[in-house]
Amino acid sequence: MKGKRKGRVESLLKRELSNIVTFEIDKPPGVNFITVSNVEISKDGRKAFVYISALKKEEAIASIEILNKASGYIHGILGRRLRMKVIPRPEFKLSIDTLTGDEH
Repeated sequence: MKGKRKGRVESLLKRELSNIVTFEIDKPPGVNFITVSNVEISKDGRKAFVYISALKKEEAIASIEILNKASGYIHGILGRRLRMKVIPRPEFKLSIDTLTGDEH
């Protein structure tokens, strides 16, 4: 993918994945607040790297494990919602913000 289209697809995926993560996926016990901080599309457009942040590093790690297990389900939801030829398969990763954030 190139230029403007890549940016538009990343923005669209970020918005849709935020809604899915917030409202449709069961979060682990004790995890209240997780955020999709960034989305990057691979060059061929078949994979989306989704960066997740949370208030605590442990919450983010637990959420990423669950989201990666549910990535096929999430890909199916995206396929029903988006009108694209190729729907990128999400791969969830820990955001750098969560790694370098201050822990209180």
